[in-house]
Formats: sequence, C-alpha cells, structure tokens
Amino acid sequence: MGTITSKSDSVDEFPWLSSMLQTVDPLFPIGSYAHSYGLEEMVASGIVTTEEQLSFYLQSVVQLNLSQFELPYLRYTYRAQQEGCISDIARIDDEIGASLLSSEIRSASAAQGKQRLQLLNKLWPCKETALLEDLRVSGEIVPHHLTAFAAERIHQATPLKATLVSWAYQGLAAPCSAALKIMRIGQEAAQRTLTRALDTLPELVEDSLNVEQEWAGAFNPVIDIASARHERAFARLFIS
Repeated sequence: MGTITSKSDSVDEFPWLSSMLQTVDPLFPIGSYAHSYGLEEMVASGIVTTEEQLSFYLQSVVQLNLSQFELPYLRYTYRAQQEGCISDIARIDDEIGASLLSSEIRSASAAQGKQRLQLLNKLWPCKETALLEDLRVSGEIVPHHLTAFAAERIHQATPLKATLVSWAYQGLAAPCSAALKIMRIGQEAAQRTLTRALDTLPELVEDSLNVEQEWAGAFNPVIDIASARHERAFARLFIS
C-alpha cells in the first residue's frame, strides 16, 4: 500500500534545505572544528566546568551575542547583498570586523569567511560569490564569515528566517561540540544542553529582527577577556 503525501510535504518546497544542511554540518571544511569561540579559556578559568554552567553560558553569553550582534548583522548583509549595494556590503563587513574586539575572534571570523568563500566558488560558482571575491581582491571586504554565509544562502534562495535559524544553530552547537573535548561532559549531556538552548531559538530569531542597525552590538566582556587570555595561553587545543 503506497504512502500518500501532500504537496506541502514535498522536498521541492524547500530546494535550499539540502545545501543548508551540508554547509552547517561539521563535515563542511571551513575549520569550525578548530575553534571553541572563547569556551576553552572559560573552562580553563573554572567558569564553565559542568553541564549546568555550560547551559547557562549558552543561554546567556552566546545567545546575547547571537540576538544582538551576529543575527542582526547577518540580516543587514543579507539585505545589502540581495540589493547588490556594494557600498553597504563593504561597510557592513567592515563593521562586523570592528565589532569583534578580540584579535583572536576577529581572525577566526576572517579565516572562516575566506575559507567558506573559496569553497563556495568551487562548489556553486555564482554571481553572489563572484562579487564577494572581486571585493576581496580589491581590498574592499575581508570577507568576514557572516558576509560569506549570507551570499551562500542568497544563492540557494534560502528565506531570511531560515538563514538566521541555521546560523544560530551553528552558534549554539559549536560550543557543545567543543565541550566534549575540553570538559568532563558526555555526548548525552552535550545534547541535553543543546536541546535546552534550541528551545528558545524561535524567540532568539524574533528578538534579533527588532534590532536596528544603529543599536546593533553586544557588550560581551566575558568572551572578549577569555579570548584575550586564550591568545597567550601556555597550551591550548583550539585556535580560538
């Protein structure tokens, strides 16, 4: 007996989904596995050592940065690239870099942005990534990771909210993955922590949509101080 599916259940309704799953997967080689985004130093300092503390870290520090800075700026560059406004693309990319106070985090953003752009130009060469490459060569953009990610999702015709959700997922999942290597925490505990954080994802995205550009940015000294200390750590497992 065959299975009846409605048209709304067809994968044709979400042509961007498969590429999105591919590029947010740790298998996508942009170096995400080499970064803890400040968590390693938080653990070394004794601030985050338990499942409960990791959960609090995600639901406070990481989500603040996502809702007030990363998701708003992803939306700004997404819109600028949709409109093809080169001056806005360059200005927003510059603002992204200027907002990353730690040189370690800023370098990580630049390295992953360049690596993503390079790989995208090999997998799905298109006008969106070609424009960014031209701007990179001319020195008008770095590009930062948010900028390259927006171009990728625009080319794949991913709706804005789905783009924001996929970026936020990466931002929450990465510390959980890093935690497995630097904390006494098992895979089940890491998944419990991630599940709790993802429960607030719809609200997180909606909050980010209300952040106007002149007010965007997160005062996040915990991450900045941890990253500054991490740069001079005697031994470290992660780049950032």
